[in-house]
Amino acid sequence: MLMPPNKAFIFCGVVFFAMTCSFAFGQKPYRPKSEDQVLEILPKSLSLNRDRMESIRQKLAADPENVDLATAAAQGYIKMGSAESDPRFYGYARSAIEEWWEQELPPASVLKVRAKLKEKDHQYKEAIEDLEALLKRDPDDVQGWVEIVNLYRVIGSHALAEVSSRRLLNLGDKEAVLVATTPLLAVSGGAENAYDSLTAFIESTKEGQSQLVPWAIAMQGDISAILGRFEIADKHYRKALSLNGGNIHLKRTYADFLLDQQHPQPVLKLLADHESDNGCLLLMAIAANRLAMQEQAVDLKSKMEMRFREIRLRGNKPHGRFESRFELELNNDPEKALEIALQNWDVQKENRDARAVLESALAAKNFAAAAPTIRFVKDSRNEDVALAQLVRALEQQ
Repeated sequence: MLMPPNKAFIFCGVVFFAMTCSFAFGQKPYRPKSEDQVLEILPKSLSLNRDRMESIRQKLAADPENVDLATAAAQGYIKMGSAESDPRFYGYARSAIEEWWEQELPPASVLKVRAKLKEKDHQYKEAIEDLEALLKRDPDDVQGWVEIVNLYRVIGSHALAEVSSRRLLNLGDKEAVLVATTPLLAVSGGAENAYDSLTAFIESTKEGQSQLVPWAIAMQGDISAILGRFEIADKHYRKALSLNGGNIHLKRTYADFLLDQQHPQPVLKLLADHESDNGCLLLMAIAANRLAMQEQAVDLKSKMEMRFREIRLRGNKPHGRFESRFELELNNDPEKALEIALQNWDVQKENRDARAVLESALAAKNFAAAAPTIRFVKDSRNEDVALAQLVRALEQQ
């Protein structure tokens, strides 16, 4: 499969983005006069990977059947998409392995990439099927076990996640065990143990010795927030940001925490450079709305609506967690928010997904709709104080 050159590849993705924006408003698509016309300035971090990606693409063009080169290109795009929270790069990654995409049993490297792309598209069960096939072929694939534990947790299959995590213990990779089991323990009755494990890891790791340290500190922030230790959580988030200030996901998590703590003002500054990320844009719109910054709130809300339209034009659905919160907090439509939250709950069951259901059910005064989510929260022994407060409020209706 011939891969287009770097310039044309990026160009095509940007043109498609511009065209969808035009269609969203019923206008004719804008067509650049030449490939040299600049439509968008890509983030600096992407240029850092450009030479490596260009080298991979040139080699792949000369050897289009080389699965190792194809998956290397796809992995590079996935990294770039994750770093910038830009879904276009996942499309490029899909193109890189298109020749093997429909195969029932493609090479192991393709299975890994395909599972990750399906995860990014919220096709969690399909991603799990690929990982199960991978691990059946290679039971000692550490990263495969990490990924499948995470996905089982995301869909709410905590028992299967725990069983899979035991396989990791047998493989003896301590960091992999930490990455896989800590988020699971944090939402299944073991938050204190998870926090202590992170503390032990950080204390035993010399500065700069492991790239996991910023993640571990941020995870301590998440767990502290779950347990209602908000001042400690804030310190952890700030420390993590001081070590990894360019991480968009971390910034979004901290911004969400600030909104929970009724501190919307810092959110706008924290996320100012990340409007391209849908989650960041939503949080900025909520912050502006709470601050009664009417002009900015209207502008950000309009941008969010446009993003939803663009996603649908591409044949996909907006992230249910984001869209439900948008309807609840910015459109003041709890019934619609609840409908979307319940659809999302069928797909994934993380804490924020539970909150989307419980918050919209409470606003819509619909306890019955929230009952399955409440059962899940209780059966999981989830210790999240925000969820507990919502459960109490709903049960008092």
